[in-house]
Amino acid sequence: MALTEQQTAFAPAVRPKDRAYLAWATVATAYAIAFLQRVSPQSVSLNFMADFSTDAAGVAMLASSYFWGYTLMQIPAGILVDRFGVKRVVLFSMTASSLGSAAFALAPNLLDVFLARLVIACGDALVFTALLKLVALSFKDERFGVMSGISQVSGYVGGVLATTPLAAAVTGFGWRACFVFIACVGVANLAFASVALKPDPASHSTKTLKSVLAASRQSLSQLANWGCAMTFASHFAVVTTLSGVWGIPMVAHIFNISPSAASTPLLAFMIGNAIGSIFLGHMADRAAAALDMALIRICLLRMVLIAMLLPPVAHALGFLYVTVVFSALGLVAGGTVPLVLKCTKKLYTAELIGVGASVNTTAAGMFAGASQPVIGFAMVGVSQLAGTGHGTGSVGDAGYGALIGILLLMSLPGIAGPLLMRSKLIVR
Repeated sequence: MALTEQQTAFAPAVRPKDRAYLAWATVATAYAIAFLQRVSPQSVSLNFMADFSTDAAGVAMLASSYFWGYTLMQIPAGILVDRFGVKRVVLFSMTASSLGSAAFALAPNLLDVFLARLVIACGDALVFTALLKLVALSFKDERFGVMSGISQVSGYVGGVLATTPLAAAVTGFGWRACFVFIACVGVANLAFASVALKPDPASHSTKTLKSVLAASRQSLSQLANWGCAMTFASHFAVVTTLSGVWGIPMVAHIFNISPSAASTPLLAFMIGNAIGSIFLGHMADRAAAALDMALIRICLLRMVLIAMLLPPVAHALGFLYVTVVFSALGLVAGGTVPLVLKCTKKLYTAELIGVGASVNTTAAGMFAGASQPVIGFAMVGVSQLAGTGHGTGSVGDAGYGALIGILLLMSLPGIAGPLLMRSKLIVR
């Protein structure tokens, strides 16, 4: 039977609603694979260093190649999705990611590793924007918040797989075999997506890159859209700095425990993040008439929770208290994303939501990246001035207190952003 006949036979057998969920599942799987790729270096670093006779600098190059490819492709990702539609972009993304994974597994030297990871990142950078576009086009507005929240969770599943499961597989089979297997999973998902995803509407053929760029420039001239970018950038930079950079060192310092023991509150944070993405995503659908106030309130709640982690308070109330606070922060962080995505859809409409998501992601990456050197310098400097550090470059209670203060300042755009969006959200 020809492929076209298979697709024809497949279509009537599946209800449109079921097909929408099947299509979503294929792109969500691609996003989980992308998330796994992003955080996988931590699980393969020792084997990687042994195979290539390199050190931590080589592992840093492995991570940075993905970071640069992913960041540089964010704005083109939105334009490509809005111009060419979901199916073509997703199939290209899956192809690039699978080929890159295979090339990475077979790479004979560090240069080939760098190029392979760059290819993987350029493919993976398209996935979440395409997934968001698919949700916007396939589900009713009343379901957008919860479906975008569940879409976020699919990425967290990939992140979990990249930790203990991947580390165990690398120990048993080697990192090259593991990435060949990941490539094979990607190819299988590509084959299924080619059937499950509906062809892009013919209306896409009337669009040109020039028209999409013109519409994008017009959108970026509106203050409300920059308010949306400010809101997401503030949330992302604050949460990433705390949960991805300084959370474990801070807990380990405060309670004088090992990093592995200190990871428990961060595990609670990730679990809370996944739960918040789903349940508060549902609330985002119910809060559609007051998104600005919902974002302001959730930002204020996040600030209160962050302030509750000040070292003197944590010392006094103990490890269980800190774990509970991180759990609550996870719920709040997970619930913020669907609210922002709901605003993005309202401001940019489903036609240009890809551009909106890319603008938000790029602004968030730039804010988070630019803030890290400032935070590090401030923490070390304050610790030395207060005499709470234990050697050059070390961080003490005063330094972590400075971290909390800076995170609170970085949260302020999360209050200003919704105010800038208010008039447009009400009009729409």
